[in-house]
Amino acid sequence: MLPSPFEIIFMPTIHVVGAGISGLSAAIRAARSGVRTIVYEAAGHAGGRARSFYDEKLGCIIDNGNHLLLGANKSTMTYLSDICAQDMVKEIRPAVFPFLDAKTGECWRIQPGRAIPPAWLFSKSRRVPNTRTIEYLNQANRLRTSGKLDTVAHAVGTASPLFEKLWQPLSKAALNTDAFEASAQLMWHVVRETFLKGEKACRPWYFHKGLDAALVRPAVSSLLRQGGEMHFKTRLRSMDTQFHRVTGLSFSEGTVSIDSDDAVILALPPEACTQIWPVAGAPSESKTILNVHFRLDNPIKLPWNLPFIGLINTEAQWIFVRDNIVSLTVSAANNLANRPNQEIASKLWREVGMAIQNVPAGLPLWRIIKERRGTFAQTPAQTNDRATASTSLSNLFLAGDWTNTGMPATIDGSVTSGFIASDKARAAIQSGMRGVS
Repeated sequence: MLPSPFEIIFMPTIHVVGAGISGLSAAIRAARSGVRTIVYEAAGHAGGRARSFYDEKLGCIIDNGNHLLLGANKSTMTYLSDICAQDMVKEIRPAVFPFLDAKTGECWRIQPGRAIPPAWLFSKSRRVPNTRTIEYLNQANRLRTSGKLDTVAHAVGTASPLFEKLWQPLSKAALNTDAFEASAQLMWHVVRETFLKGEKACRPWYFHKGLDAALVRPAVSSLLRQGGEMHFKTRLRSMDTQFHRVTGLSFSEGTVSIDSDDAVILALPPEACTQIWPVAGAPSESKTILNVHFRLDNPIKLPWNLPFIGLINTEAQWIFVRDNIVSLTVSAANNLANRPNQEIASKLWREVGMAIQNVPAGLPLWRIIKERRGTFAQTPAQTNDRATASTSLSNLFLAGDWTNTGMPATIDGSVTSGFIASDKARAAIQSGMRGVS
């Protein structure tokens, strides 16, 4: 049930529309500060593009996609601490990133070390095979000095083995965009915050119990414990505005009045946000993320007994294992996603066989999940058009990994956007209350 528009409430309220990770992080931040917080979600569940669900075909709970955190993802670490879910992620230490080249059969690990001095780059066993230390330094510097219109490929060049064995997989993993299209400046952000800050900042953290157990259920529980409200299956249809403020939120179930001391955060995907607030300036292009989950009879192990491995010269970029579930991720998958599912599953299962020994020859049970709007297309043009959290309405703020956080559209970007929008909304409330007094 929606809050009554005639309900007399003297406490300023932050209304959060959207219960994806950006909306949840905004709501948690607001509720922890003591502000009354109400969340509205069109779906029947929270989590958005980072969720878990029971799949009847596989007979188990799976994530809609595979995600890694890094030690540098401070916003997400804060969020996990705020919702008491730190034990729902596991750290791999020291930092290591395993790779397999399907064409040559060669395996290697990238093992970052201290940032200053970057002595690890002088060790052949810790870097990409057949690469030189000077290449890393030169190409990182080219990213640092890249312009707003430069792509990753243009900035680092394509002649070195580093392009296909580091920059291309990193571009697709972090930016969900091919290196020939991806923003060099966003890639520089990734390099600056991870490799240039040393091994601890690069440590992978993985969701050993799934996304829902780490990011969603604890957040909903925490919000409700702090007096917040959650309204599912509540789709926003339009906003009423007057005098440069939001004055009402119109849902199918009715209209919620927005008091003069209230604030509104739209934590919606770009296309949904544009429908509600056409001048939002949301990116118009998106990239698909495709994940396929295979269920085996018994658990299996990847090389080096790590829970993931990167693939080179394959359709998929990453393989993840959790118990007897083997999952592959294909980023920037717009073309692949248009193929028949049976063809996709068969092709990717063959790639599993290249990386893991003694897997069954026959195709096991599988489930394909296509996030057609996995992220916005993180090209220079789309990146330069990202909207800020503040809007022309004094009590309306935007959150989402597509907003201008200066970061890639990742889980950490989502959380950061929620924090920014929440801080600005609380500042607007406090400013309004000072004005009244």
